[in-house]
Formats: sequence, C-alpha cells, structure tokens
Amino acid sequence: MAVIEKFIEAYTKKLDFYREAARFCSQICETTMEQMGIRTIVTSRAKKPERLRNKLEKREFDKKYNTFEDIMDDIADLSGVRIALYFPGDLSKVQQFIESNFTVKERRIFPEPVQPLWEKEHDYKKRFSGYWATHYRVYLKEKDLSEDTLKYSETLIEIQIASALMHAWAEVEHDLVYKPYSGELSFEEYQILDELNGLVLAGEIALERLQKAVKNRVSQVGKDFNNHYELAMFLYNKLGHTTESSQSDIVLGRVDLLFQCIKTSEYNNPESLKELLLAINHDIKTHPVVEQIIDKFRSTHPDIYEKYHEEKQSEELKYQFDTLRMNRENGNRQGEANTLANIGYIYSSKENYDEAIQYFAKAVGINHEIGGIQGEANQLLNLGSTYRFKGDLDQALEYCNRAAELHKKISYKQGQANTLGMIGNIYSDRVNYKEAFVHYKEALEIYRETKYRTGEVIQLNNLGMLFLKQRDFELALQYYFEALETCQDCDYKQGEGDAFQNIGTIYFENGKLEDAIMFYEKALSVQESTGNQKNSIGVLLNLGKVYHEKAIREKAIYYFKEAYLLSNSIEYKKGAEEAQEYIELLQ
Repeated sequence: MAVIEKFIEAYTKKLDFYREAARFCSQICETTMEQMGIRTIVTSRAKKPERLRNKLEKREFDKKYNTFEDIMDDIADLSGVRIALYFPGDLSKVQQFIESNFTVKERRIFPEPVQPLWEKEHDYKKRFSGYWATHYRVYLKEKDLSEDTLKYSETLIEIQIASALMHAWAEVEHDLVYKPYSGELSFEEYQILDELNGLVLAGEIALERLQKAVKNRVSQVGKDFNNHYELAMFLYNKLGHTTESSQSDIVLGRVDLLFQCIKTSEYNNPESLKELLLAINHDIKTHPVVEQIIDKFRSTHPDIYEKYHEEKQSEELKYQFDTLRMNRENGNRQGEANTLANIGYIYSSKENYDEAIQYFAKAVGINHEIGGIQGEANQLLNLGSTYRFKGDLDQALEYCNRAAELHKKISYKQGQANTLGMIGNIYSDRVNYKEAFVHYKEALEIYRETKYRTGEVIQLNNLGMLFLKQRDFELALQYYFEALETCQDCDYKQGEGDAFQNIGTIYFENGKLEDAIMFYEKALSVQESTGNQKNSIGVLLNLGKVYHEKAIREKAIYYFKEAYLLSNSIEYKKGAEEAQEYIELLQ
C-alpha cells in the first residue's frame, strides 16, 4: 500500500497538469466536431485522487503494484475526455476523426465478450447487453501543440465515445454498482438498472430513426438549410449515400464556415448544391470537401470564395486573442509570449508588417524577462524576417545577428541554421551573392549534421535561387533537382512544390516554355494539396506569364484572374496588384 499512497501524493501535485491535458484534448475534439457539423457534448476531467485511491486499492490484490510504472501501465484514464453523441449513427465519423488526429495506442469496443461484474458476484442475470461504447487511449500529436503545450505530448488520454443516453445510464450504473457508498445493491435495484439499459438501447434505435428522418427532410427540394448541422447531414448523405461506414471516410472540413458564407445565397438548398457535388472527389483526404466546394466558387461566385477565406482568417485571429487573454488571466507568461508570436505571424501573412513587428517585439520582451532564451532568439529572428519583408535590410540584419548570438549561446543548432539561412536571404537581397553563398552553405551543413531534411531542402532551394539570380542556370538546376530528390525521399510536399516551381522558372528563363508549363503545373498540384495559398498564387502568376509569352491570351488571363481572386481572399496585396497589372495589360 505504501507505493499507492506515494503515487496518490505525487498525482495530487500534478492534478492540474492532467486536467489541462484532458481539457486541451477536449478542445480539439469539441471544436472539430462543431466544425464538421456533428452534434456532440464534449467534457473532460482528471481522475479525482480519492476515486483513484479506491480503484488502486481494489486492484492491488491482483496487480501487486511495486513501482509508479506498474500503476501508470495499469491506469489509463488519469486524463479523460467524454464525447456524448446526439445521434449514435455518427459514431463511425467520430472514430475516423480520432484515428486521424491522435496517435492511438489502444481501442476497446464495448460490450466486451466477458461476463459482467453483476453476474460474477450476484445472482441477478442481465437481460440486456449493458454498456455500448468505444474507448480510445491516445496521445496528442506534436504538430498540434505549441511550445507551452508540448509537455502534454506524452500524456496518455482516454477518450470515451457513446450516445448521450448511454453515457447517462453508464454514469448511474457505474456509481451504483462499482462505487457503492451505502452497501450492496439489492436484486430489485439490479433489475431496475437492467430495465433502464433496455430503454436506453431502444432509445438509441429511435435516435437512429430520427437521424434518418432528418436526413430525408434536409434533402427535400425547396427546403433551405437552417443550420450547418443540416448542411453537414446533407453532404454526408449525398457523398456517402450507401452506408454509414462509407460516410466515415469523407473529410468534410469547415462546414460551419461554408454555411455562414452560403446561407443568404442561392446555394443554401439541396438542389443548388447537388450540381456542385458532381465534381467533388471525396476520396482526397488532404483536400476536404468544403475546400473543393469553395474552389468551385472561385471563378463563378468570387464573393462567396473571398468571404469564406476572410471568415477563416478572422476566426483564427479571434482564437489567438482569446488564448492571449486566457494566458494573461492564468499568469502563463510563456504561453502569453507564444500567443503574441502567433498573432504576429497572422499579421505578417496579411502583410500588416507594422502590427506584426509590435507583437513579435512584445514576445521578445516577455521571453527576455522570464529567461526564455530560445523563445527570445526565435522572435528576434521573426523580427528580422519581418523587417526584410518591409525592405528595411539594415534592421533585418541587426535582429538576425542578435538571434544568431543567442542561438549560439545555448548551442541550439537548428536555430543557428534558421538564422544563417535568413541572413543569407538578406545578403542575397543586397546582391552580395558571395556572403549569401557562405551563409546558405553553412546552414546546409548544420541541417545535414542534425539530419533535419526540411531545412536541407530549404537551403538547396535557396542556393538554386542564388545561382538563378546570377544566370548560372546549370548550377541552379543542379541544386533544384537535388532539392526535389530530397523532398521526394522524405515526403516533404511543400519543398517538392517549391522545387517544381523553381525548375519551371529556369526553363521559362531559357525560353523552354513547354517544359516550364509542365513543371509549373506539377508545382500547382502540389501547392494546392498542401493548402499553401500564397505559393499557389506565385505558380498561377508564373503560368499566366508563360501563356502571355506564348501569346495565348485567354489562358494567360485565366491564370492571372485565378491569382487575383486567391490573392484577394487571403489579403495578399502584392499578388493581387501584380495579377491586376497583367489583367489590365491583356484586356
């Protein structure tokens, strides 16, 4: 028992940690379920110390705990999330979401083919099957975590999925049968619990029928969608009309935003959307259905297309400001600094560089106050990058040099390489190609030493661009093809798209227009699959220029208009202005 008491003592001290890990996981689940148009109630909790003690003491006889590791291996639900479904028929969609967005250690499906505790220890024989649910034991993926939440990546979290009815019954049953506080239950009490279970199972069948009735209603001609849940139900039904399991393979995306953008338009009804859905490929996991629908609006209804992307960006900024307020209220200074940096990124992507600089500078200040040297260095580098975008190369170089000193001080190799690459960019902008080459090569060597393939690709592309500027096409192509080979070897799609585009540019510069088109089209396909809209704009502009050079006016105008619409949707002024100049020239 001594090890149990010590574990409870240690666990109590970390209770807030487990509670926050569960809350963070539940936020991901709740937000995504809402966006997908799946009705759920999502809750989270950390196991109460007293409940945990009782559970460990009961299991001690069989488990014989000797160490903390023995307990951790046995108890998987210190952090727990519960997803209660309005409609049991949505289970397969939620399962697909869990398996795609978390690292799954184990999945358990109930009822299990074992005799329940009721029947082992008491005379009452159940008539109904009991608890129907799916439990996942998962880890959060590092890509979804910021610097201040990365600590939760190794925490095992149990996610329980069942209907809202089943969760209610299970809560009552669990507390009465497994945690009786006033003696053993009578035969009649077991009988009533069994009877209630039967009613719950019958209720789930009724909910499945209700869901089908709603599907039929929202598919009727002449009926507008009342909310994004109805829109989602229609999309699932039309794209995966054969079985529920086929619907679970469909990745819808931001149905909530789609509804906001079409609710006052002619497309807020089944018959208008049906035509659009004929060209949708719902087998593409990396390009959600909603994004494909929005892409269809790019040329036909640019107002809907632009509104969707504006809403998306505004929502992200609102989320970051909400997070900033929460971090300040909780006194989380590191979280505050990280969120300020995130806000800076958003303003920088909108080319609002003055605002971006303010937020990056605040992040630098907080990191300096709390001794976060790596964070301070990273944000100094962001300041250097932003001043470069503004065209202030002196300020850019000053901040990058300060970042380099701090990265070197803490021996952070990747940070050193990132900074060397940015300094190389600044020297390249200054047409000091010799210094740019030295910095790019040094960055490349560090990335290779640390086996960071993404950084290696970036520097190979930088070196190719450097020789392209000097009109040394042979060396430029050599670096670009090396970058392309590295990308394909490590499945780095963004770098692959950049390499295709860069190779296309060399062929364009050499007058090999058909080769240029071939590589630009490959680049566009990859960039669109990654969702990198700014890079897609660059490729669209280049395709327009090639067709302009070939004197194929209609095709040139088409690509310039596509670039213009996409630029406006993400508030990319430079891209919109360049596209507009060509459109006016050709019309």
